[in-house]
Amino acid sequence: MGRLMGRYRILVHGAGRMAHAIANTLAADPRFDAWLSSPEPEIGARAEALHPGVRRVAVSLSAPREGLPAGLGAIIMAGDVWARTADVARLARELGCHYLDITEDPDATAEIVSVAAGARSCFAPACGLAPGYVTALTAQTMRRAGPGARITVHVGVLPARRENRLGYGNLLGVDGLMVEYTSPCLAIRGGRQVTLPPMTEAETVKLGGEAFESFTTAGSLDALVRAPGVSVESLVFKTLRYPGHLDYMRFLLDDLGLSRQRHQLRSLLMNGLPVVAEDRVLIALDVETAQGERTRTEQVIAAQRGHDGTWHSAGVTATVAHVCAMADLLCQGTLSHAGFLSQGAVAPDLLAQSRFFAPIAPTPRLVAASMNGTCP
Repeated sequence: MGRLMGRYRILVHGAGRMAHAIANTLAADPRFDAWLSSPEPEIGARAEALHPGVRRVAVSLSAPREGLPAGLGAIIMAGDVWARTADVARLARELGCHYLDITEDPDATAEIVSVAAGARSCFAPACGLAPGYVTALTAQTMRRAGPGARITVHVGVLPARRENRLGYGNLLGVDGLMVEYTSPCLAIRGGRQVTLPPMTEAETVKLGGEAFESFTTAGSLDALVRAPGVSVESLVFKTLRYPGHLDYMRFLLDDLGLSRQRHQLRSLLMNGLPVVAEDRVLIALDVETAQGERTRTEQVIAAQRGHDGTWHSAGVTATVAHVCAMADLLCQGTLSHAGFLSQGAVAPDLLAQSRFFAPIAPTPRLVAASMNGTCP
């Protein structure tokens, strides 16, 4: 699908560094012809330099279609959550090409489900880290743990070192962050779907001898919670942050009322938080089986320093690796699917068949052994 002169043509829609990183990654692979459609640049966002193989097209995807390249194999929506992702999905359906996005907004994903109904191409929203790769990893863990298991998933994208009171920075953009912090959190308790308030159930989690705070946030495992036939006793997603972050964010959201003024909060964070490239991704899955066996699976993805001395963000790397692997598998036909595709349905073993997945592919040494009956 969408193969011209032996190359797969993919259009990336977005103006920030994530869109640029996706386009750059595709353009560096000779199998792909990467195009970038840029809406208005985000205030305060720092975009990456473009690979010479990336071709720009000046067009609004929700407007008339002049200027769009022919023969598209896929469109990747990499704009912010305020963009009309459903409009881009409808365009993909019109063109008969695959659709992928990196949105963290459950409402946007729900809208794309209806757009994808009866389509001949694949619609795979919510790619990236979490949801995305972590969804696939959790689905695999659920299958291995068996019925009645209790699973808590902790994920954090953090600056490599704490440098401010919030212990945070502009890592993957702030739009998804606000959705996570202000939306109801879907979870499973007692074998049933429940809704938990965001930024609650705080606990201390130790990874590599370092203490972090972990609390509920929305959106990352919604696809698994809603999946029919789920047999786990408990499934909860929590975000990892440096200690003290939760209290400062509650002050902004609750005491100052910015949870009701998300555009104002967005402007505050976009302009106030430093852009961080040297970061790290922390993943920990705590599992207790129905038989009482407790284990933890841990993975750390670190930022990498490039040949020019600049840092390549771990969070960006993880997001790009997953969405590009998904696009690769769909364009090649290795992943054959029509209509809506949930991230939990695409196992890490299948993702590993794409060369793009290599930077985040888990290795045996990153899978922790028994926790000796206690959760750290």
